[in-house]
Amino acid sequence: MTTATDPAEAIERVRRRNWIAIIAATPLMMFSYFTYGASFVDGEGDRTSIQLELAAIGLAIAPFVFIVLGFVSRNPYAPKRVLQSMGLLLLVGLSIGLLDPLLGATTGFGLGGALVLNRPDVTRLMFWRLGAVGFTSIYTMILLVVALPAGVFTGAILPLMMIGFADEYAAWSAARRP
Repeated sequence: MTTATDPAEAIERVRRRNWIAIIAATPLMMFSYFTYGASFVDGEGDRTSIQLELAAIGLAIAPFVFIVLGFVSRNPYAPKRVLQSMGLLLLVGLSIGLLDPLLGATTGFGLGGALVLNRPDVTRLMFWRLGAVGFTSIYTMILLVVALPAGVFTGAILPLMMIGFADEYAAWSAARRP
């Protein structure tokens, strides 16, 4: 692997790999998210019981989301970050999941994705990533209350995409500074 002599070129390469990783991991995350969410709804749409089989399938697919994010983005610490991301998904996802399971999954996937995705050499990147995850979680919570179907789709699509947008903003902001 060749190294870039220009720091801007290296940042651009990492940003491109991150978007490829986000595009590859989002369908996996959606499958995991929808399967996990379906485990809390019975056939009539009532939230009365939990179907453990669907929840187990959703949780079993979740590590692959982080594996794809870490290895496709070429994070040098990918194995360690994947394990940390799974811990965050379980810890944060289950604790926030007491309010709403889908909100917990949205926040857990967002925090895990922010941790495992390769970081371009840009200042204050984690600040913007965590801000994007917080914004996504609050926005999803509002939509889950106001318009449930929109909230479900938002929680499945936005977490990783907003991390990518946060990276783009951080890189743009860093390029503007002298």
